[in-house]
Amino acid sequence: MLPTLSTIILTLTLSFSPVAARTESVEASRFSTAYDLIDAVSSLRAANGLPPYTNSILMGIAQGQAEYNLSIGTVTHVSADGLRPFQRALLAGYPVAGDISQGGFFSENIVYGSGLTAEGAVEIWMGDAPHQNTMLSGNFQDVGAGVAISGNTYFYVLDAGLSTGGVPAAFTPPPSYSPPVATLIPNTPNADGSVTYIVQPGDILGAISQVYDISVADLRALNNLSTDIIYPKQVLIIRNAYTPTATQPTATPTGRPTITPWPTSTPTSTETPVPPTPTPSPGLPVSVARGSVIAIVVAALVISALLALLGRKHK
Repeated sequence: MLPTLSTIILTLTLSFSPVAARTESVEASRFSTAYDLIDAVSSLRAANGLPPYTNSILMGIAQGQAEYNLSIGTVTHVSADGLRPFQRALLAGYPVAGDISQGGFFSENIVYGSGLTAEGAVEIWMGDAPHQNTMLSGNFQDVGAGVAISGNTYFYVLDAGLSTGGVPAAFTPPPSYSPPVATLIPNTPNADGSVTYIVQPGDILGAISQVYDISVADLRALNNLSTDIIYPKQVLIIRNAYTPTATQPTATPTGRPTITPWPTSTPTSTETPVPPTPTPSPGLPVSVARGSVIAIVVAALVISALLALLGRKHK
């Protein structure tokens, strides 16, 4: 039986439905909400035998602080109006318990990073006792969380506190406040050409990269950073020690050397020298001289014969 046109269209629709894309999108934003952060903290508390925190009006002040941190690009517990975490809670109507002059029973965690998830934020906070205490304290009962996102950068804020259960203590915010702005002064290179920077409270990687004219990616690579998160007193490498490049000498053409022959040794004979052969006096060659003598003798004989013959005639 041949499939109908509607069956073919349905099959094609199911084949090309963006399930994978939706799954990827859900996975990417899985820990991008304030409630995901609270769930991650609740799981941590459960693993340590603690009851979960209860959501409260602290959600609003945590979200506001997350957005403020994102707007200034750094981590600070002081809000734009100069209030500390417990003061923001009091102003929002949360009755913070404990000694208000000492901040009461209230604590705040903040962290940010590129591609940072809620679980990743919790893992980072587990790195030191103060941040652990915010999540695992047996004194706190209420929680508020906030997440601010820009591109792939996530700012997470967690506020935890204990309320009196009654009317909030009277609190009058200060009339005005200007949050301090950290001023970065580039360090002088060391003797070996290297440059390092000690992170100060309020510093962020982006500001450091601008001051030293180096990309954030290069800073992360130099310091083996997986995120943009840095901590006060952390020593960052801005530039490694300078290693001079060996310069190859310029080749100067050199003439071929003149070969000096080894001196020829002359053997010295130890034999007794033979007396030299007398050198004949200069004259005609021996063969020529012998012929001349014979000719003279023959001529003499001829002349003698003639003289003898003449003498007979005269007689």
